[in-house]
Amino acid sequence: MRSVEESCRCEMKAEGKTLVVIEQRIQLLRGFLDALENGKVDSGEPYHSFINRHIVAAKNAVVEAGTLKRMTIGPPPAVGGIVAQNIDPFDNIFTDFWGMSMLPAVIDCVEQAIGVYEYMKTEDGLALVRSREAIDIESAIERALRPAFRNGPPKSERAVQDAVENILNVLGVEFSRDREVAMVAAKAFRPDFVVTAMQLAIEVKLANQAHDGAQIQEELAADISAYMTKWRRLMVVVYDLGVIADPYRFRTDNQKLFGVSVTVVKH
Repeated sequence: MRSVEESCRCEMKAEGKTLVVIEQRIQLLRGFLDALENGKVDSGEPYHSFINRHIVAAKNAVVEAGTLKRMTIGPPPAVGGIVAQNIDPFDNIFTDFWGMSMLPAVIDCVEQAIGVYEYMKTEDGLALVRSREAIDIESAIERALRPAFRNGPPKSERAVQDAVENILNVLGVEFSRDREVAMVAAKAFRPDFVVTAMQLAIEVKLANQAHDGAQIQEELAADISAYMTKWRRLMVVVYDLGVIADPYRFRTDNQKLFGVSVTVVKH
């Protein structure tokens, strides 16, 4: 797979590659933060629509930065009632709890995430080396996987797995393949790759006429539940031969879950 190695090496030699990804996340979060603080969007787009379209991406960037904070909120003592526990402020951004808005909590998470990414740009080692490595892996797969099949589409899911393995090898990532399992009841779930140092499982899927988006979604529902019992993070790589009609929705629907990232590579 010479083409994969050449593509990865080109990416690795481009010193600003990861910095570009980090800067994109900073710009995303700054735009999102500006809308939250001002209650409007400079472009004139309806505020509610802007927040809905960008909230999943913003939350994922916050999760990657490690600054998501869940909350426990109770009613005033004089009122009494049920205490709401483990609230995700992003999932309740338009909801008030006993008159308390989630916006300040979301703003705090976003501001802290921006700070983390700004430190990552300095390469001083003060923030989230592991998250930066995850960005490297995801970016390399997005850029190098398709060139691996420039001579024709893969004939099997294993071929895609082999290409991902080459990418991980070129990046110098230490991983195991088809070895570790997550046991749920009596069933064993085995991810394609595990990067133990990052507590990361990687699952590779080939989407084609015989294995379409609906089938893959059903498989992922079970895989995600199982893998997240053992590994802190899951990266899903889907190589699509043209059967996933809406890759954006496919990604966002699955990335709503904490610690899950999805990359869809179109042939």
